[in-house]
Amino acid sequence: MPTDHTGAVEALYDQHAGTVHRYVYRRVLDRATADELTNDVFRIAWQRLQTARPVDLPWLIGAAKNLVLNEVRARGRRQRLTARLRDEAVTWAPGPDVVRDRVLEVLSTMRERDRDILMLAYWDGFRGADLAAVLGCGEATAASRLFRARKAFARLAPPELVGHEIVMNGGQR
Repeated sequence: MPTDHTGAVEALYDQHAGTVHRYVYRRVLDRATADELTNDVFRIAWQRLQTARPVDLPWLIGAAKNLVLNEVRARGRRQRLTARLRDEAVTWAPGPDVVRDRVLEVLSTMRERDRDILMLAYWDGFRGADLAAVLGCGEATAASRLFRARKAFARLAPPELVGHEIVMNGGQR
């Protein structure tokens, strides 16, 4: 194996990328996710080689297994969050079901990061320092992220939905 770390990773990639990709794809059944996770495996391999630790096919498959498990857990969290959104929407939605359904539809198309901050702010009621603490950042950063998430919602939502009460306070009066 070459002593150059980049060359070593390229050699590993040329030799084992197909095997790692097939392993990952059979478990996630999504080509884009499999591509991303396969690339992550080789990024981690490159980092490991930087510390002069060996990397072989069994190690690559072990790393892939861990990344797949993380992805499966993340998918489960996203699915539970979406289900919770739908379940709670029935109890808090002050408007007609059509409005609630449209809000949920827009939220489901948003980036996870934007959707999470909107839910923290509007459904869970976090504000200011509390929101910043949950996000692990400063208050100004949290406020900026919330502003960007609101803008993202406004870009994705139809105009009549943007100013609606359900959007502005999570249905709380």
